[in-house]
Amino acid sequence: MCAERGNREMSRFFPRFRSRGLLGSDAGKERPSSHAGIAPHERGKTVDAGQCGTKRKGPGTFVRLRYGYLRPDQGLSEWVVPRTRRKMRRMVLRRVALHCGLGLLLWSGCGFYSATPVHPLEVGEIEFDPSTFHTIGLSLPIRSGDEDFDAFVAVFYRPVGSPAWKEALPLQRVRTDTLSHPVPSPFPVGEQFAGSVFGLEPDRAYEIKLEIADPDGPRLTKVKVVRTRKLPPEEVAPVRAISVRSGPEFTQALSDARPGDVIELSDGEYSGPFSLIRSGTEKAPIVLRGRTRSGAVLSSSADYTLSIGGSHVIVEQLTITGRAWAMRITNATDVTVRRTRIEGVQYGINASGGANRNFTICDNRLAGTGVTWPDHSSKTWNFEGIVVTGTGHVICHNTVEGFGDALGLSQHTAIPNRAIDFYGNDVLWGGDDGIELDFSERNVRAWDNRFGNVGMGISFQPIWGGPVYVFRNVIYNTAHAPYKLNQEPSGFHIMHNTAIRPGAAWNQYGGRVSNFSFFNNLTIGTEHAVYMQPALHGAQIDYNGWAPDGKFTMNAKWQDFAELHSGSPFENHGVLLKHPIFARPVPVPKDPSSRMSVPEALELDGKSNAVDAGVRLPNINDDFTGRAPDLGAVERGVPPPQYGVRGERHERTVFSR
Repeated sequence: MCAERGNREMSRFFPRFRSRGLLGSDAGKERPSSHAGIAPHERGKTVDAGQCGTKRKGPGTFVRLRYGYLRPDQGLSEWVVPRTRRKMRRMVLRRVALHCGLGLLLWSGCGFYSATPVHPLEVGEIEFDPSTFHTIGLSLPIRSGDEDFDAFVAVFYRPVGSPAWKEALPLQRVRTDTLSHPVPSPFPVGEQFAGSVFGLEPDRAYEIKLEIADPDGPRLTKVKVVRTRKLPPEEVAPVRAISVRSGPEFTQALSDARPGDVIELSDGEYSGPFSLIRSGTEKAPIVLRGRTRSGAVLSSSADYTLSIGGSHVIVEQLTITGRAWAMRITNATDVTVRRTRIEGVQYGINASGGANRNFTICDNRLAGTGVTWPDHSSKTWNFEGIVVTGTGHVICHNTVEGFGDALGLSQHTAIPNRAIDFYGNDVLWGGDDGIELDFSERNVRAWDNRFGNVGMGISFQPIWGGPVYVFRNVIYNTAHAPYKLNQEPSGFHIMHNTAIRPGAAWNQYGGRVSNFSFFNNLTIGTEHAVYMQPALHGAQIDYNGWAPDGKFTMNAKWQDFAELHSGSPFENHGVLLKHPIFARPVPVPKDPSSRMSVPEALELDGKSNAVDAGVRLPNINDDFTGRAPDLGAVERGVPPPQYGVRGERHERTVFSR
């Protein structure tokens, strides 16, 4: 049967999960087959009698479970359970969760089966997204087959010339049947598997190996080589060295710029606006540089103080002020903004619109004036700190404060938002979201960031298929919630984050959230537990730590954590956190209108029940130090990452797991 077949495949690729109990003590045996997830009517298909214990009843098709029936117009929490079997409902819910296991990340075959005949999976060739410094994103198109969604794609990688393969997270099956209806994607999203490999070195060639298994067809192996992107040059040997001392001189230098020009601004104030539409080359970029960061100051009363419309440009060591936006970058490739100070503006860097590729925006300090503390209302929404669209961007180690949305994406783009990295950023305070991953298509990633004193921590409204990865982030003192899952997002993975806030640990409203996982996180409030209003489809929520105790609403209402743990499809391995949680106390204000100090150290107390309570996630927590990974953003014994601006000449692989 399908459950037996799926568990056999999952055990083959991840045998250690059997010993951890992920598949249950009866892994490999037939078990009730549902899905914490996609109901037949939502896929527009009937359910095939004879597959996974389903039973055909004509137009009123029911999904037959071992202890009851699920109508097409119902979710998992609304079973039609015969009265004499009602006592079995909790046990079945738990067994369904065990059957799905880490289905989204670790096995793609957790789902309903359609009445369409099932064919062997046929795939195309590996397609790589633009590589970044430390990650590789890829897609494996599905040409046909796998109508029962039980195929699996394992991922391995190694530097070219290395004898040993390392394991990464398996590719995610993109569920095109669950994409957002309120905010549809303007671009077609194809049937595919997709995913990312992390922790790589810049400018190095890697072999990527995919092992493709479909119980209905033959096994396949595909290997392809790809190179990570190299860092922008620290020093550019000028073809022409141009020194300017006034606004008109700077304007003329920009108008006459050629590849290899290094235009250096002497200390002083330069009144703009300024615009560069000429391009450099990969080997001879155009450089705009201040002699000293605080001394060379650009200002303007126009909408943008500095506009970049050319490619292969480096902007560094400047101070930029203005009435509205500091900078605009559009329809360009390979633009770097680094070690620059942006202050006294309502908006920061607008890198949205057009076809933007391979931007590097790192080690900048941005302080906005459009938002006043502690305003978290809708009036703050449009005051952007750094907003980008396109593909191949790296936004890292910026220190940001005083904007509505500190970091994020936009839907105003000529190409899909793919292969974008946010890491090492430090958001000190803001009005709305710490980071908006809204309008992501696939392989958008945020890790090792810190978001504090904001309205929402991380926003996913929506995600168009994914995968989007969010891990090892610290979120503190949010006015509303740590995560925003609005507008029917589909295809994302939240892992190893630490969220601390006054009030409820997490309140979430909305209609539907699909095809996502939530593993190894700490979600901590001071007064209430969790209220999640949306219908959760294909949701894998397990191995997390929660506080405080109270009512948990996740597709159904559970009176406390013990009932959620024992009777729901969620948190079968999760824990209710016991004090002390952290090695050092973390003072939390009574109300989010009081600013919370940056929690500098979030290492767990040695006696915390969050220690060694996580599940192994390849390529995400390879550095765990105990019997199993710790919960939350910081592993005991592992130095925390550096948040915010680094030293003048410092670039390291912040993700070394």
